[in-house]
Amino acid sequence: MDWAPRPAKHQPMGLKSGDVIFLDTTAIIEAHVLGIWKQLAVGFKLATFGKCLEEVVKGNRPGGGRAMVDIAEIRCEMSVLQVDDKTLVEATIASEGDLSRLHAGESELLALVHAKEGDWSISSQDLGCLHCGKALGLLDRFVSLEEMAQVAGIRRRILFRDHFTKKWLTTMRTRLRLGTL
Repeated sequence: MDWAPRPAKHQPMGLKSGDVIFLDTTAIIEAHVLGIWKQLAVGFKLATFGKCLEEVVKGNRPGGGRAMVDIAEIRCEMSVLQVDDKTLVEATIASEGDLSRLHAGESELLALVHAKEGDWSISSQDLGCLHCGKALGLLDRFVSLEEMAQVAGIRRRILFRDHFTKKWLTTMRTRLRLGTL
């Protein structure tokens, strides 16, 4: 009989090629801006939510500092999921209301993964999403775009904006745990 303890439901498993990664709006747009989307789509099983895609479309204004993202192409390269009201309510209660303070896309993302077991990660660079992720026991499931690029084998030098780096994410996790954020 195996006496090793079972991993906790939300315990991170270590990011590796082929993993499922749930992306929020900012991660999708930034991956396009940086020109790493295709490599991430090949390196991981990417998923997002209907509301996130709606937000990507709204953020794609010429001259607005965002990339023009081909939504039809994204739909072919990643899973687009929907979240039912029951799942949203259960996650909102579990987060003690924190979930209701997020944008719709981030709410959907955290609501669905709250009940999900297995080997998966979240890529969101939003502090509100991190706060709620902590309340739901998901904080260690967050990964940066920088880490995703490294695992996907992207070797060229990329200038990630601060909040898309592993260092920023590590700092925010620490501050959340210490209650200084």
